[in-house]
Amino acid sequence: MARKQGAHHTWSSQQKPADDEKVTRRRRLFSARDLRATTIGWEIAIPIVAGPLIGFLIDQRFGTNPRWTLILLGVGVLSAVAAVSRYMRYEFYLMNKEIEQQKAAELEKMRELIKEQERRRKKRYGR
Repeated sequence: MARKQGAHHTWSSQQKPADDEKVTRRRRLFSARDLRATTIGWEIAIPIVAGPLIGFLIDQRFGTNPRWTLILLGVGVLSAVAAVSRYMRYEFYLMNKEIEQQKAAELEKMRELIKEQERRRKKRYGR
């Protein structure tokens, strides 16, 4: 009876990665920052749509025609503006933080260069 070769492999039959090869993980498709950016549309749309809808239902129930629809539309728009403002403030905070980190890294490189130049100068002139 002929024996079928299956797709089952063991470590001994596969090539093992060399020790000097770095095992890397696949990078995430979306970061938390990207996912936060996708929610801003919902933070704008839901209050603007839900406010007037709830206001319309209240107006129908109590017979106060456009009063609650307009009030809750205003509340929804203000809520959406607050959400956008909060998002923008957070994004500016992150951008400034990244810039400060870059400046700190550049400053550290400059300090290392200055130290290296001083070491060379001392070695050359013996001071």
